[in-house]
Amino acid sequence: PTSLLHDQPTLQKTYLNKTLSSMSNSFSHLAIEPPTSPPSPAMSMDSINGDDFEDQLQQPRKIKVMIIDDNAINLSILSRLLGKHFADTVQLISVQNSGLSALDQLTKDEVDLILMDIDMPELSGVETTTAIRSNNSHTEHSILEQNKTVPIIAVTTSDAEEQRELYRQVGMADCVSKPIAIPKLRMAIEEAMRSVHAVATG
Repeated sequence: PTSLLHDQPTLQKTYLNKTLSSMSNSFSHLAIEPPTSPPSPAMSMDSINGDDFEDQLQQPRKIKVMIIDDNAINLSILSRLLGKHFADTVQLISVQNSGLSALDQLTKDEVDLILMDIDMPELSGVETTTAIRSNNSHTEHSILEQNKTVPIIAVTTSDAEEQRELYRQVGMADCVSKPIAIPKLRMAIEEAMRSVHAVATG
């Protein structure tokens, strides 16, 4: 009986070794193959580096703005104002010192928004707006299609209610008084561009 107790661990060990050996032989024909499918696009090096997300994080295109004013100081002030307070949304692409030069430029370059002075020689802001809406460029070239309906915001000291009504009648989107209050200009620009977007998607 004593010898049987001493031999029991040995018997158990022998049995365990045989069992493991048998299991090893049973699975020896199975080979572990590497995955054949390509790595997930989400795990590409571009994704790890963040390149895949660049397109998703692209900022909306900036609004292309033309300023029209016969006063050089006013043009400078408004240009700086746009650069300082609207740099994230506005791209100033054209500064014109007369209605005639603006009409000529509108036959060449598309714009998204015009900031228009009213009291100008040769062609006033009202006359310039009327010419844009009627496609009368005063040159042999036609105003570009997009520019015929571009939002126009009057920027002027002539801002009495009857004058504002006239601006609306000739096709202006809004009127911002001089000296310019940044919040009012921002609101006018946002509302004008919102209207354009609504028409485009409607």
